[in-house]
Amino acid sequence: MPARHLVLGIDGGTESLRAGLFDAASGAPLAFGVAPYPTTFPHPSWAEQQPDDWWEALGAAVRSALSQAGAAAADVAALALDTTCCTVVALDAEHRPLRPALLWMDVRASAEADAVAACGDAALRVNGGGQAPVSAEWMLPKALWLKRHEPGVWAAAKTLCEYQDYLNLRLTGRRVASVNNASVRWHYSTATGACGRRRPSQAGS
Repeated sequence: MPARHLVLGIDGGTESLRAGLFDAASGAPLAFGVAPYPTTFPHPSWAEQQPDDWWEALGAAVRSALSQAGAAAADVAALALDTTCCTVVALDAEHRPLRPALLWMDVRASAEADAVAACGDAALRVNGGGQAPVSAEWMLPKALWLKRHEPGVWAAAKTLCEYQDYLNLRLTGRRVASVNNASVRWHYSTATGACGRRRPSQAGS
């Protein structure tokens, strides 16, 4: 039987991961798999998930969709992946999670968000010209919270990334990030580099 040409869509949400199979030529949906995972709330305003749960859910949801469609992994010609943004993961040098991920709805880093907003860096121009608030949900306040409150985790972390970056790393072995997400949520500029500073090649220009 010749291989089919399917597209796999993966959506990592707040409560579950969904996998959908579609016919590559027509776009017609063929099957959907869903796998849930738990969220823990250690303190008020905190929300955490285990990155390993996402990975296990991805496998379960994809296997379910393939089974329902009567398809094989070799039938998948391409895949697309999205997840919630602002869910922050700390990884060691072997790409293993050092602690539960700080979910997007986790707003423990409110003091750190205020500190980021008050720093006056040019990169904050994405926030209403530097006048709008910085959300405690975003990457930089959460990273600063880890540095201030869990220095052992901060010191051991080789990579700080988000949910979608973690799954991309597990799928491909590559550390990559969305420039769109980094620009809006990490205050990154492709023109000047991170934190509004010039790249060395632009010095003096």
